[in-house]
Amino acid sequence: MSFESFEKLPGEKKDKILSAGIREFSQKSYNDAGTDRITEQCQISKGILFHYFGSKKKFYLYCLEKSMERLTSNTETVTGKDFYEILFMEMDRKMSLCMEYKDEMHMVNMASRDASSEIAAEKAEILQNHARKIHAESAQTLRNAMAALNLKNTEKVTAEGLQLYINAIMNKYLLQYQAVPDQFFEQSETIKAEMKTYIDLMLYGICKEEL
Repeated sequence: MSFESFEKLPGEKKDKILSAGIREFSQKSYNDAGTDRITEQCQISKGILFHYFGSKKKFYLYCLEKSMERLTSNTETVTGKDFYEILFMEMDRKMSLCMEYKDEMHMVNMASRDASSEIAAEKAEILQNHARKIHAESAQTLRNAMAALNLKNTEKVTAEGLQLYINAIMNKYLLQYQAVPDQFFEQSETIKAEMKTYIDLMLYGICKEEL
């Protein structure tokens, strides 16, 4: 999608319109969100908004794309001395981005649960495109973390198995806090401790040696 006339606006005006849109879409579903509230907040007419974007749907998708870009903007490689340090430093990095861009985080969270058929296909494409990027970064972080472990073997299945296990643990918390994402950040230290317990279980086993 091309929004040339909007992109040519002064930075401050662009930010004001975009922030108003993201804020509205972070608090309400697509169908419940109102362009009247958005234009009132950024002090422009609906005609001007639709001149820039053409429709509410296109503006929504633009806001979602920008939200995902901001939440995945920091691609700096995490370094650390041991497995958990690397793993949790990456987790902290992602959480700091969510705290910096709270409205964007809430919009993405709202979008992931939005049942509107009008935006379903395009929304899914945006989320999936960024999910692939996030997955690739997470896989690299895990490889870096595993390099600090004293593994019995370095076969591909070992890395894949550990990655599947850690992803399953993360999905447990993502589902648990999906409707209340702020609580995830409030409980982050407790979650890290629980994650370490689960991962230790895999790393060090549950069976006695003689079995």
